[in-house]
Amino acid sequence: MQVKEVRFYDREEIKELERIVEKNYGSRIDLSKFLVFESGKERKVWLLTKKFFEIDLSKLKINSFGLYFGKLKRNEKIHLSTEGAQLVGKNATKNVLELDEASALKFMQGSDLKIKLPKNCEAHNFVIIKRKGDILGCSLALEDGIKNLLPKSRRIIGIS
Repeated sequence: MQVKEVRFYDREEIKELERIVEKNYGSRIDLSKFLVFESGKERKVWLLTKKFFEIDLSKLKINSFGLYFGKLKRNEKIHLSTEGAQLVGKNATKNVLELDEASALKFMQGSDLKIKLPKNCEAHNFVIIKRKGDILGCSLALEDGIKNLLPKSRRIIGIS
């Protein structure tokens, strides 16, 4: 991560982020063990273990640090990164979509999905996508299906 501007969250902001995650995904997550910071105008949220600064960094060349958790959006929504979805998704009860094998393959290839949303998924919100307990990522739920937001670097190309 190469950014010019980083802002670390205080305790209250961390609690607010935990509240937003619980509101959107029904998952309680304890972020108090991390340093939480935001970068750039896009409001990208990163997590970093507090033990990071216990390491002697003087002999290391650090290109980036932290785990990209997600991007805060308007109306108290958060678009989780794949890693953020994996952290939150194991206990999530809201906005979680379990796919069958064919739909999961289409999703991993980058296609949008025309499917009926289950009752626990809210249209115009981000949903965690799962297949047999594996968390594949996070995308946008629409009235008529899923808008695929899986990064191109994570997509699968041609499986036969």
